[in-house]
Amino acid sequence: MWPSEDAAASAWTAQVMELGALVCRARTPECSRCPVEAWCAWRDAGSPVREQPLARQRYVGTDRQARGRILDLLRETSSPQPLERVIAAGRLPQAADDSQARRALLALERDHLVTIEGERVSLPR
Repeated sequence: MWPSEDAAASAWTAQVMELGALVCRARTPECSRCPVEAWCAWRDAGSPVREQPLARQRYVGTDRQARGRILDLLRETSSPQPLERVIAAGRLPQAADDSQARRALLALERDHLVTIEGERVSLPR
């Protein structure tokens, strides 16, 4: 079930995260929309209610926020963007320099979620 090639594994991971964000939400799961409902361990266990509240993960100031800002820019445009514009989009207001934005951009490339060609950045085709 787990993809062995890097590109396929990255795509699979992104798809599973999207499923969790849109369908398999902790507070309001939409099981009737779930493409993997037949294999759901939570449903097989009788849809147990969580006894402890979910821990809230910090988002503001994280690499996740920088990655999201970069992806937002690239989704809003149809052509490759200049590298410096992409880095500027990923730079968070509280950041002292561009190091976090650059790290976020390289992580997106490593995850095959963006393509860097020279001084231009785009979503994969």
